[in-house]
Formats: sequence, structure tokens, C-alpha cells
Amino acid sequence: MDFIKKIILYLPSQIFKFIISLRIYLYEKKILTSNKYSVKIISIGNLIMGGAGKTPTVEYVADYLVKNNKDFAIISRGYKRKTRGMIIVSDSDSYLTVGDEPMQYFKKFGKQSKIIVSEDRKIALDYCQKNSISFVILDDAFQNLSFDKDLNILVTSFNRPFFYDDLFPVGMLRESKNKARRADVLVFSNTPQKIDVQKKIRFTNKANYYLKPNTPIFFSKVKYKTPSKIFGKKLSKKVIIISSIAYPEAFIDYVQSKYDVIRSVKFKDHHIYSEKEIKEISHGLDENISLLTTEKDAVKLCEFPHLLSSYNVYYLPIFIQFADDRSLSESIVNL
Repeated sequence: MDFIKKIILYLPSQIFKFIISLRIYLYEKKILTSNKYSVKIISIGNLIMGGAGKTPTVEYVADYLVKNNKDFAIISRGYKRKTRGMIIVSDSDSYLTVGDEPMQYFKKFGKQSKIIVSEDRKIALDYCQKNSISFVILDDAFQNLSFDKDLNILVTSFNRPFFYDDLFPVGMLRESKNKARRADVLVFSNTPQKIDVQKKIRFTNKANYYLKPNTPIFFSKVKYKTPSKIFGKKLSKKVIIISSIAYPEAFIDYVQSKYDVIRSVKFKDHHIYSEKEIKEISHGLDENISLLTTEKDAVKLCEFPHLLSSYNVYYLPIFIQFADDRSLSESIVNL
């Protein structure tokens, strides 16, 4: 059945490939030209549609710039927001006006940087250049060739590496895996806590086949911090967990190893919660059962104080750690 399905999807896959390849060809042959900016542009993107671990990588780079006293902006499209145009995120915004990930960035880095959402990256980049911002982190811009990048970071999930996938709609690739050669750095995200050495070597060799020579390859893994409060006073040992991220398995496994999970509720990535859904979930909460969620979901649940403020509602902050002594900061330091 899978073979028949692939045959049916082959033609639309080739049409998709032609359209994408034509656009890239026009840029490579200088028929379409890329804009140059004085700001240092760090692009973080992937080849696969859906979650690949970009958000923690964006935050790693932002944290590095904060620690090194660099002024910077983070630019995102603001996926699934209810607004249009360029917005500089402020305290008056919510995930509905700017998107869940930009709101997450704002809560973490809003005091040290500008968080900007814009469908048109050029408008946002023009603003950054006009205001003499030194660094720009572009979230999900690997396919955008309309401007030059000073550091092009490609992120691929260890659980679903780009070289094992196929072009959409047969698979989930946005463009040919050969286009990985545009990357200046490759990061394998969501690496297991203990990496099989042989598998790591195999993945490195497979990736090097598509990358340009001497491209640095890093392996990052997710680490969890102490739970943080959204509402309430104390996180109970018994919890209901709720998530709307692309691959929640690692989050769920970690929570199950630390808490007594009464129920696990999963939604699609970037899900917009309804009051009905929150009410239904809250019916299972009491003083002995808390609600525990992801960092990305925290910016959504905080919009429901009228339904959740009488319960103990917490989220689990994350950060990435590199699996060996080398880290992404090595590639940033020379910009």
C-alpha cells in the first residue's frame, strides 16, 4: 500500500520539486539577486516541514548574544497569528497577535532585544538596518534566498534526519536534500541523552555527503529546568500534562519519569486552545492534581486566568546542551 501511495504522490512531488528548484536556480544564476545588509544575519532553519528543534536553537544563539552584550533582534513570521504586517512585540501582545514562538522569545529576551514578526522579512530587515541593530536572528529562513546570510544554520532532528526523508508530498522535505550544501553549520537536535557512537558516525557521514566540505556538525540535546509557575502555589506530584508541540514524546517521557501522570493530552503543533478545551481539562484538576505543560504552551495557557488561576499550573522550561565539547558558539564568535 505504501508503494502505491508513493506512486500516486510521485507526480505532485516532481511538480513541487520543479517549482522550488526553478526559484533556487534563478538565485544561483544571479537572475534574481539577494539583498545585502550591514547587520549580521544569523539564519536558523530546516529542510523538513514541521518541528526540527529550531526554537531551542534560536534561544541558544540569543542567549549567547545576551551574554556577550550584543544588541540584536529576532525576526519570525509569527505562524498562525491573527494579525498581518510587521509588529514589534510588546507587553500588549499575546500569542494570538504575534504567534506562540515569538511570544516565547519575547518573555525570555524582550528586555534585551527586539522581537519582530513580519511575513515580509525585507521590511523587518530594513527596520533593523535603519535602527543600527548589530545582529539579527532569523527564525525559519533557510529557504529564503532574497538576502545574504552571515551564518546559515541548518537544524535537523536526530529522530528524523533530512537525509532519510523524501520531497513533499511523498515525504516532508521542503526542497531537495542536496540543498543542505547552503548550510554553514548543521545541528542535529533532540539527540538522545546517550548517543550510540556508531550511529553518530553514520549520521555524520551521511550528512557530509550533502554538505559542503568542512561544514561543522554539532549534536544538541534537550535539558529540562525546574518547573516554573503560571498559576498557583505548588506543583503536585500528580499531574495532567498538555502539549501542542511537534514531537512531544521526549517531554512526556521526562514528565512520566518524575511525576505521576494522571492523563496526557496532545494537540497538533501551534494549536490554538479554545475555552471549551481548557474547561474540559480543568475539570480533572484539584489541589492534589496540577497541570504541567511545555514552555511553548505556557504563553497560551496564561491567557486563561479566568479558568485556570485557581489551580496549580506549571510549565517545564528547556534549553539545549551540546553532546561534546564543541558548540554552536564557535561558529558565532567569528562573525
